[in-house]
Amino acid sequence: MAANPIIDEIYKTRIVRDASGNEYKLSAEVDSVEGDYLYRLISSDVLIKKTLEVGCASGLSSLHICEALRTRPGVSHVIIDPYQTDVWHGVGVANLERANIGFFRLISEPSELALPDLLRTQPESFDFIFIDGWHTFDHTMLDIFYANRLVRVGGYIAIDDCSWTAVSAAVSYYGNYPSYEQLRRPAMLAHTWQQRLARIARVVLPPGVAQMILPVGIYDRVYRRMSYPSMVVFKKIAEDTRSWTWFKPF
Repeated sequence: MAANPIIDEIYKTRIVRDASGNEYKLSAEVDSVEGDYLYRLISSDVLIKKTLEVGCASGLSSLHICEALRTRPGVSHVIIDPYQTDVWHGVGVANLERANIGFFRLISEPSELALPDLLRTQPESFDFIFIDGWHTFDHTMLDIFYANRLVRVGGYIAIDDCSWTAVSAAVSYYGNYPSYEQLRRPAMLAHTWQQRLARIARVVLPPGVAQMILPVGIYDRVYRRMSYPSMVVFKKIAEDTRSWTWFKPF
């Protein structure tokens, strides 16, 4: 795990503080296993220097990402969170400042406005993108759409809360992109028997066939929610050259 006393304190006490010292109960976060996974992934690739995050909340994901970057030259971390100042009381930013992390920038706009602006000036320039924003299907797909355009070949896109029905549906579609490969799921993020059952189901009854014959609720549960751990990471292995007619069942 990232050697950061602020991270340890937050997980231990379940309390976070704003810049004025006001205390709040921790209510939304990547857990310690997920945070450690992010930290180890970024630490393992020295080429990761420029990162982007959609959704900050209390800042635990930000702390893990930035702690992995801290000793590298020329690093930067962009945070998109329209609710950081009011809903989250600036706690995420305050935690980063307490940790003496000065290479981040907060964009206090919704991702549907901020991501297109970044794309105009910084296409395919990010090494790692973490998506943990608004969890509807359409919004998750929008974040993924722009992440695909913003991340370089060889870079990574991590998506949180993939066991949510809406998020898992978006990940199922995105997982078909030929320019990406899903990283092997570490045991610490696995859903054990549920994932094994989902893998068997996909072999016995391919998704395209299953979608036509199974009730929607069963299909969503077995072929989407049960297929993923809480966090999924894709690596961009080639340029996205799909034709304008490209589609695969998901």
